[in-house]
This record gives sequence, C-alpha cells and structure tokens, in this order.
Amino acid sequence: MISDFLSERPTEKTTKYLLFFSFPLVIITASAVMYLLKLSKFPGTLNETQLGFNGEYIKSCFSRMSDEDMSIFIIANIFDYGFMIAYGTFFFSLALTLTRKLKEGSIWKKIGYSVSIFGITAAFCDGIENIFILMMASNPVNFPNWWAIGHSCFALAKFIQMYIAIGGIILMALVIVVSRLIKRNVDKGGL
Repeated sequence: MISDFLSERPTEKTTKYLLFFSFPLVIITASAVMYLLKLSKFPGTLNETQLGFNGEYIKSCFSRMSDEDMSIFIIANIFDYGFMIAYGTFFFSLALTLTRKLKEGSIWKKIGYSVSIFGITAAFCDGIENIFILMMASNPVNFPNWWAIGHSCFALAKFIQMYIAIGGIILMALVIVVSRLIKRNVDKGGL
C-alpha cells in the first residue's frame, strides 16, 4: 500500500532535503515564469484562459500578440515545467514531513499520505495542461477548439488537487499544533 511505502521512503533526511531545496526553487521559478508571461504581453486572464474552456477566446488573445511576444510566451510555458517540478516536490515533501509527525494509525495520517501525492499529481496535470498550451501556441490562429477544452480540463484538475494539497497541509499543521497543546496541557495536569 502507498502509505506503507511513504512511511519509509523517501527517507526523512531525503524528504528534508527535498523540502529545503524545493522552497526557494518555487519562488525563483514562479518569479521567472511570471516575468516572462508579463514580458510576452499575453492579454488573457486566468479565468478566461486556463478555466475558460474557450478556444476562440485564446485565439483572440494570441492574435493580439506579435511573433516575438508569442516566442516569449512559449519560453515562459517551457520554464513553467521547472515551476511544476518545484511546487510538486515542495507540496509532496511538506505534506510527507507533516504526515510523519501525526499519530500512527490515525485517520489524519492516512489522509496525509494522500495529500502528499496530490502535490505530485497536480504538477503532472499542469504538465499535460502545458502540452495543450504549447500545441495551441504553435498554431495560434487555427488550432482545434477542443485543445482549449483539454487544456482547461487539466487546468481544473490541477487547481482542485493543488487546493486539496494546500488545505490538507494547513489542516495537518493545525492537528499537530492542537495535539501538542492538548498533550502539554494534560502533562501539566490539565483536562
């Protein structure tokens, strides 16, 4: 079972290294991608492009961009793969670190292992989403509209999994803090 595997692998030391190195990579790669996207002058919004399911809208955005802008847009989306690796690793290693601090056999521990996997699967969905983006950008005026639908489907899956991972990480941190406060109070003779 996956929880048995993740309880031991990657090792605690490796997980800490992954967490330590992925956090600054998230910041660096996100900054680079955002800068390149701004430089590309891509006129679309998140809701209308990634979650819009609308090929005509994306075509209209591409039609307002110069060849140079399109080249920068493509480079930004290639750089985005570095961001995916960084945030997937960060969510995975942070969730796994927190999960291993939870009480053995608890429902929270079982949930925690699943949350760690969502960090990775979100990044995979993001990668497939970017394949659709790159295909659309390679033929910006005549791509089939279903590519935009595929793009949006994987974007939606990515966001759902990211929010589950973030929410799970926050909940696990709260469970750990509350458990420690209760234990400390009980150890002092309270409750």
